[in-house]
Amino acid sequence: MPPHQSIDINPSTVSRMGSRYDIVVYGATGFTGSYIVRAIATSPLFKGKTIAVAGRSEAKLRATLDEIVRDIGVSEVSKYPIIIADTSDVESLVSMAKQAKVIINAVGPYRLHGEAVVKAAVENGASHVDVSGEPAYLETMEMKYAELAKEKGVYVVGACGWDSIPCDLGTDFLKRNFDGTLGYVETFVSNTRGPSGYSFNAGTYQTLILGIASAKEDNLGKLRKAIMPTRLPSPKYKTPKRGTLWKVDEPALQGWALPFMGSDKSIVQRSQYYDAQVNGKKPIQIATYFSLGSYFWALLVTGWVTIFAILCMFKPTRKILQAYPDQCSFYMFKNSGPTKQQMKEASFQYFFFGNGWANGEAVDEVKPTKKGAAVCRGPDPGYIATSGCIVSAALAILEDKDTLPKQGGVYTTASAFRDTRIFDYLKSFGITYEMLPEKN
Repeated sequence: MPPHQSIDINPSTVSRMGSRYDIVVYGATGFTGSYIVRAIATSPLFKGKTIAVAGRSEAKLRATLDEIVRDIGVSEVSKYPIIIADTSDVESLVSMAKQAKVIINAVGPYRLHGEAVVKAAVENGASHVDVSGEPAYLETMEMKYAELAKEKGVYVVGACGWDSIPCDLGTDFLKRNFDGTLGYVETFVSNTRGPSGYSFNAGTYQTLILGIASAKEDNLGKLRKAIMPTRLPSPKYKTPKRGTLWKVDEPALQGWALPFMGSDKSIVQRSQYYDAQVNGKKPIQIATYFSLGSYFWALLVTGWVTIFAILCMFKPTRKILQAYPDQCSFYMFKNSGPTKQQMKEASFQYFFFGNGWANGEAVDEVKPTKKGAAVCRGPDPGYIATSGCIVSAALAILEDKDTLPKQGGVYTTASAFRDTRIFDYLKSFGITYEMLPEKN
């Protein structure tokens, strides 16, 4: 097997290289990062692209690349250059950014480690995508770096994983294909696990704890006024008010729904603001839900989430949660993450049920009666779909410059990619969108 190439982090090396790698995967040794590398290596879309991996430890990066080669049988992975970079070492991040066209950042929690990478990327001419689902981090990056990214002509797009490409692009997909004017959308996540069960990697769990514990300090209201200063008209007709747990009765989806507390809603709201301000389109209202087939399981999940959120608020109990993710989550999260078999068996469906007005109807003057629905389907949401989503986003930045927003900046996924070929890229990774038949 050919030896790995290791790149000197001295900035003088960059000038000798004379060009940038198309993609640098930062955090390639992590659970998600290693699957991102697998997605790139096994996709024909990246044939001819120059790829490098980055992280703190050369030994761990070498070991990860060796493991990936053994796993997928693509020997070229062993030739990926290695860049040593550490979030706590600004010089190393600067050097990494100067060697990249697009940085795929897989190092979280982003509220702790994300900004340093974004700053280095924007200041040194690299675009940046990540898989964050942390609204405070995402919106802070827009507030602080939007203008500089515009000046530098680079694109910073957060939440490019399963949070929140299925929801954000799916909502926009329904809006653009709705036969009339869409008013509001209710979305429903439905995850399927196979006989082997499923456990998310504990990194997601730790990020969730930090997000809940820091919610009061995030000042999201202030952030949102800064990045969305224009007050949009308040619509007369909004998403229906629902209980904490309620029955879903749609032809395409039967089950019990509870509020989905992920970042999807906040991402879509930013996309709708952009669509209104830049494209002059009517912004839609959105409510997001998680769907379970069993009332019993829905009750159990609701109870766990409630207790978990309370325990996150107090330092002593928070430490216990952080120390024992397996036991405290009843093995919904594990330090070891899901097995390959579990990921192979897992899949998701993301439904979008919209209400609005038919063409010719008086929008906002009469009650919306026109309905439309769409669905996004894909493989294991945690890592297989997430990897497919983020590498599709990176590819859109590399390949579709003519259909990206004309100026660089900090964008949501729908705002950045709605006119690119990202739907084709996603389809190649098994992530599809389609309109559902209208109800009679």
